[in-house]
Amino acid sequence: MLLSRYIHAGISASLSALPLLMFPLGMPVMVNAASSDTSWIPFDLAQFNGNATLDTKGDVQLFWKTGDEYSTYGIASRSKGYLALGFSETGAMTGADIAVGSMDNGEFKFENRFAAGFVSPEVSKDQQNNMRLKEGHQQDGVTAFVFEKKNVADCLAEQVNVNTESWQWFIYAFSDENTFAQHKAGNKGKSYVKLGTGETISVNEIRPVDNAKNFTLTQSEVAIPTQETTYCYTMHKMPSGKKNYILGERPERSSDFLHHLVLYACYGITDQDKEMVGKDAVCSDDFSNPCNGFVTEWSPGMSGRTFEPGYGKPFGEDYYEYVMLETHYNNPDLIDGQKDAASFSFIYTDQPVKTEVGSLTLGDVGNRFTLEPGKELVAVSRVCTPECTGNWPEEGITAFSVFHHMHYRGRNARVQIIRDGKEIAPLSELRHFDYGYQFSKGLNQIKLLPGDMLITTCEFETTGDTEPVKGGLSSQQEMCFSWVDYYPANTIMMCSQFDMGNSTKDGLTGVVGFCSDSTKPEAERFESASITNPFEALPETGNTCNASNSTGTDSSDNAADDSAASSSLPSLTLLITMLSTLGFYLAFNDY
Repeated sequence: MLLSRYIHAGISASLSALPLLMFPLGMPVMVNAASSDTSWIPFDLAQFNGNATLDTKGDVQLFWKTGDEYSTYGIASRSKGYLALGFSETGAMTGADIAVGSMDNGEFKFENRFAAGFVSPEVSKDQQNNMRLKEGHQQDGVTAFVFEKKNVADCLAEQVNVNTESWQWFIYAFSDENTFAQHKAGNKGKSYVKLGTGETISVNEIRPVDNAKNFTLTQSEVAIPTQETTYCYTMHKMPSGKKNYILGERPERSSDFLHHLVLYACYGITDQDKEMVGKDAVCSDDFSNPCNGFVTEWSPGMSGRTFEPGYGKPFGEDYYEYVMLETHYNNPDLIDGQKDAASFSFIYTDQPVKTEVGSLTLGDVGNRFTLEPGKELVAVSRVCTPECTGNWPEEGITAFSVFHHMHYRGRNARVQIIRDGKEIAPLSELRHFDYGYQFSKGLNQIKLLPGDMLITTCEFETTGDTEPVKGGLSSQQEMCFSWVDYYPANTIMMCSQFDMGNSTKDGLTGVVGFCSDSTKPEAERFESASITNPFEALPETGNTCNASNSTGTDSSDNAADDSAASSSLPSLTLLITMLSTLGFYLAFNDY
């Protein structure tokens, strides 16, 4: 991935390392689709105020009622054996906090299990506080149970927090056997469900939109080189008009070798750059992308996305007219004779929308970090300084989704909000990152104000490395980014810090602030005390596990060239302890 003419950052993956049956690109993820037929469900539905159908047939139903400390959930399936409902960070099995119900010698058995990976979930040590059974049923071809789950987990080594105010991933599996083991094919799924009642801005599914127009950007066919990493670029002219708005994104995975699509907005490009329109793709390590505005992307695990009525991403003569489509091909086995013509489709309107949506890039600028090998967790932190956010409108902006991105070593991510020297509630936290299950994380509309400092932290596991790991483009390197969608749109595109090393520009050297504005030809670099100033951090939550099932990490393990600000961050202490044997797969997901 090439972020602006100043920055190089990569989204990379090895074909051999991806799960074999990933959730198909473009397949709609069901979101709060409720079924009208609930007569077969044995528990009282009056105790709930929310309902979602988790499968396509209406045979797996989820109900809930959120509370202050505990929330109540009911799950029912037209099946005769065990039934499992997992609370997942990403829609993957890895890190899922799972409720399992089944019959055992005439009595209903309830267990809390935890999946350390794509392996059989183990029984959690806590069977008392995190989850509590209220009732269980199995009769007439139906298995169902009602239970309570704590909203804020006590032990994040085996449990997860629940996003009761916004969107939550659920995974499920069922069987016609009461023995907890691998289910039959098709008896599983995942769904991104809105538990909260706040206004939704975008959904991670493809929805029809009335009176919308369509356009598709297609890369000319390329012969995929017999090398591990290849980046290709094509310039495109957007549909004409002074003001248009993207209403929905429809990515397509055209090749098994395709591992990301990124669309960049082009501001202030030259006539020579525009001559690339209609030309063959440029596939070269030496190509310098002149376009520095992030529009959108696709990575493994992502489906399409649709904005709710009244919202749209602006483009046109008043914004930008040209875009650069970047494709990354990964060919670790050096297979010859492969070709691809990648494309990215959109729906849009030329009619005004009520609210314009913008995207803000946070994280590492230039891949100037190194990860120490042999560590369970190594942190990289980057600061978005108040000097840059001070350019936001006086009333501030409202963030409604975040896309966190790392490579295979990525484990946890966080964006913190620092206001007046104190941390307020985090903008976003994501544990158990999985490269094959990436998505745009819905937020409960968080207000950001001019002068706020944002700190993006990524945590990586390097236990399998014997040499330092560099940030970079290839599959064997790493990256740390968070893309925030917000409204109303403004001209600030990227906010971070930049390590100039020993070079000097405009009298600056070392680590400086970095702010990219679409109205200016170059990103601004400046001295900022915020990069090193300490702040009052919120206390950690979810770390009351006993020593046998929790492991902490010290920020002193950070790479040597990380900023001093990272040492003041509260650590994301959750470790993914992989089981030594695979055992039975409880494959909740299409993986």
